[in-house]
Amino acid sequence: METNLTKWFTEKIHLGEMTIHNELAIVPLFCTGYGGPEYITLKTALSCGLTIGEVNEGGSVPELKVINLTGKNVLIIDGEELVGAKQNRVLNTSILVAAGASIVIPVSCTEHGRWTYRSERFEDSNVCMSPSMRSRKNASVSSALKSSGQYRSDQGEVWESISELHSSHGTASQTGAMKDAYERKRQDNDAYQKEFPCQDGQCGIVVLIKGRVAGVEMLSNPEIYHQLHDKLINSYAMDIPMSRPGKSSPAIVKVQKILDRIKNATEEQFPSVGMGKDCRYTARGLMGSALIVDKWLVHLAFFRTNRRNQGTAP
Repeated sequence: METNLTKWFTEKIHLGEMTIHNELAIVPLFCTGYGGPEYITLKTALSCGLTIGEVNEGGSVPELKVINLTGKNVLIIDGEELVGAKQNRVLNTSILVAAGASIVIPVSCTEHGRWTYRSERFEDSNVCMSPSMRSRKNASVSSALKSSGQYRSDQGEVWESISELHSSHGTASQTGAMKDAYERKRQDNDAYQKEFPCQDGQCGIVVLIKGRVAGVEMLSNPEIYHQLHDKLINSYAMDIPMSRPGKSSPAIVKVQKILDRIKNATEEQFPSVGMGKDCRYTARGLMGSALIVDKWLVHLAFFRTNRRNQGTAP
């Protein structure tokens, strides 16, 4: 059955050349023709009129309030982390916040040991949750969407995945903060960012870790993707210690097989928290989501399903 992705992956998206550095291999994605809604990134927006804070003085772990006075639409992608207020949080799904809008957004806590104000407003942490963690979080969010129509995660599982992240990297945090692991590994991960610079016109990536496809990420606007590229590369590098090796070296044929599965994935549509539709996808060994606005694919992310099922994908 044809979905919102079928035409995109058949007609619009094409692959660049694979680059390999140590355990990571990157294949850039390019898109033929650009359009759809205009928007700016979280980081840009926070400096020119976007405010994000607790929903009230007491706060609510799974919700934050966003007021967009930038005069432009703002894209916040699934897994982007916000730091400050009563505890750090990540987005449970990608949201396009309309200019002038005031909305409540669904989030998960990424700092288990703090519930006290550090600042009135949130800032961009310059961190995006790693793909294996996002996959686990998104599985529970998709389940909640189907059962209750809410973008809620399994918070206990999120905290468990953060603990596993620290354990795999040999790091620790007094407040159980995900960001602390990233900060301690930032110098190591900078090498990957230097080896995989964003190319002109690039709108996404396919990433292989130790020879196995780990995820696919794409945005509708190459200029916006360029601003998020390093943040995404860093998130994949954080998964290296937790990833098991593939049976063979990185190869374009593995990427092509994954894209074929994505093109034919099963689709379910839900109303987005912000603009457009939130689409959820399942394919053999994969799960994904996409924000569709005015028939344009604004943001797409696909990852392996939980580690018990990872062997079903190349």
